[in-house]
Amino acid sequence: MLNADGDLPRHLLAGRLIFQSSAIPHTEPFIYPYAGRTYISHEWLSDVIFYLVDKYFGLAGIVLLSATLLATAFTLLYSSLSIQVNYRIPVIALVIWGITATIPNWITRPYLFSILLLVIWLIAVDRLARNQAVSLWYFPALMIIWSNLHGEFIAGILVLIAYSMGWILDYVHNPDISKPETGKKLWVALIISGLASFIRPGGVQSWITIFGFLNNRYLTSLIIEAQSPNFQQPTFFLMLGLLIFSIFLLSLKRESLPAGQAFLLAGFSAMGLVAARNIHLYTIVAPFVLAKALASGPEIKFLSGIENILRNIEGNLRGIFWPLITIILFCFFILTSKGSQNYQFDRNSFPVDAVKWLKSHPQEGNMFNDINWGGYIAMQLWPQQSTFIDSIADYTGDVTMEYISVMSLSDTWYDIFPKYNIKWVIIRPHSILAETLKDSLRWKVIYEDNTAIILRH
Repeated sequence: MLNADGDLPRHLLAGRLIFQSSAIPHTEPFIYPYAGRTYISHEWLSDVIFYLVDKYFGLAGIVLLSATLLATAFTLLYSSLSIQVNYRIPVIALVIWGITATIPNWITRPYLFSILLLVIWLIAVDRLARNQAVSLWYFPALMIIWSNLHGEFIAGILVLIAYSMGWILDYVHNPDISKPETGKKLWVALIISGLASFIRPGGVQSWITIFGFLNNRYLTSLIIEAQSPNFQQPTFFLMLGLLIFSIFLLSLKRESLPAGQAFLLAGFSAMGLVAARNIHLYTIVAPFVLAKALASGPEIKFLSGIENILRNIEGNLRGIFWPLITIILFCFFILTSKGSQNYQFDRNSFPVDAVKWLKSHPQEGNMFNDINWGGYIAMQLWPQQSTFIDSIADYTGDVTMEYISVMSLSDTWYDIFPKYNIKWVIIRPHSILAETLKDSLRWKVIYEDNTAIILRH
């Protein structure tokens, strides 16, 4: 989870900057090609939380926070569904199916907050749609928190749109069952939640930036998770199976699905098919919708005994006491054991030793760096040293295009170094660029290990 990509160090550094300065940056603070350019911190609250957890508990605390967010999300999902349906076993099966399909996305990023908040949001909206007691002010309050934690707050807006449109369809076909007051509450919740999403750095501009990034074909073509899932890869087999199962189940029990949930499942299925980064959203929505259809079937006798056992166990464990005690004891064990030292940035994934050398041998002038290392290098050397690029900062694709031009040695790559007055580079030692610079008389190797090489002009 810690070493899958270069995002976490950038989040930790951003959280440190915000916490220590008591201000959210409005211009890009860490990469020098975008210095002074408008920067909207979509995840500033997550950054601060990650920083504080790391500050007091280290990277083991980050892993425990991530595990707690995931465990809480899927526990709430199961708990909510098991109360509504006849059987627990189908709910357990579907939730575990969703969990295992989501595992490839388990990385220490702010979207872990979105996983939990989507579950909470689904439960609240579904209760509102079933005309149960839910305060309308619950939605804008939660949306303000969500929109400052992560950009996937848009998923919450989409959930309300699906239920609101579904109510209209149900009301047109069967006005005696679909109550007008329910539709009114859904639409009011949608409107006030949408307005609440503007209460964040950047306001309306944040929406423009997010959709601008999603519509940037150049950037999305470079990001694997922004592309459609390749169902020939084993990573996506579970999602494919869940899609096939949902089609089969709903073809048998199409009458058991309200229009709102039909819109919900169809919309998030489409999102999962369009981009692999949305799979974790789909694998929460699909069990939430399918469990009710699956559990509406006839009782299976040989499973009734297991159902009774589960029902009795849950009856004795209701409440927050035992889950809270479990989490506290588990966290205490991990944080106080020697195993906590295993949670660290890996030397094969990040230039740990090279950056340690740079701290005792600081280099003057602008640097060029590997894109996945930008956040880690900045976390260790900023503000004395800014980086050329990292895995988060670029929303337009301009600097990424220049980075790829250099790394691939395109026809214009050598013009980029004088453009930014680059004096030294830190990249992987066996890259094409490293081999080319080593053969040049103008560049000298000043440090090298198995992970990184540093060359100076």
